[in-house]
Amino acid sequence: MPSARHHAFRRALAALRFLALALALALTLAPRPALAAGTVTIANLSPQEDDGRWKLQMTINYGSVPHLNHIPMLFIFTPTVLYERTLTDQSPERPIINKIPLQNQQAINESMDVGFADASGKTFAITKFSFVLRRDRGFEAGEYKLEIKRAGDMVRVGNVMTLKLLGDNPVVDRRAIVFAGEKKKEKKAEPPDTAKTSAEAGDKTEEPAAASDAPAEDPAASTDGTESGAEPPPVAPKQGGCGCRVGPESASPFGILALAIGAVLLAIRLRQRA
Repeated sequence: MPSARHHAFRRALAALRFLALALALALTLAPRPALAAGTVTIANLSPQEDDGRWKLQMTINYGSVPHLNHIPMLFIFTPTVLYERTLTDQSPERPIINKIPLQNQQAINESMDVGFADASGKTFAITKFSFVLRRDRGFEAGEYKLEIKRAGDMVRVGNVMTLKLLGDNPVVDRRAIVFAGEKKKEKKAEPPDTAKTSAEAGDKTEEPAAASDAPAEDPAASTDGTESGAEPPPVAPKQGGCGCRVGPESASPFGILALAIGAVLLAIRLRQRA
């Protein structure tokens, strides 16, 4: 019969086997960081802007011959520095370049199917191609972090690179604004013109003399412009009538009453004399 020591050894061995199996399962199911596949090189990491575009010449080594002729890839550009052209009070005419650090910026994603086959259809592990960046896609002069990933499994291809896009961004006016109006120009006092003043003085002295030389007005002259000694103009004769006398048109009642009273008074007076 097996001894107690033998049973204890078997139980310990079973426990070790179970522990090793659990550890292997944990390592298998644990998430692993995505490793870079292949390499990427860019001919010029500081391209110059040409008509609003930057052209990148790339070479990708896939690491092995891909199973497809074209591999969908995602190019992720994250802005890190902006080259701002500004006008300041120290440089009001010529813009200066300010490198402004950027943080937590939204990345610009560009997708592209990268071909690894030639015209005959033969597939290779290395390919060369050009990639164009444009301003109308949101790119500006500045620095970007470039990361390339396979679109299928998001495995990074090559290392993370830093691009410097050289060019002229729109000018930003940061000069101080002055709201004061234009200062009025003070009018300078004109020096007195001695010749002009002497001429005016001479004119004033000549005016009384001119007045004394004028003939005195005849006080006998009438206000209507005719001389007092002149005879009046002859009056035209009036046209004569027909020689007939014209009586009053009608007798006034007051006149009749006056005649009656006068007649009564005359009668009374005559009677007294008689």
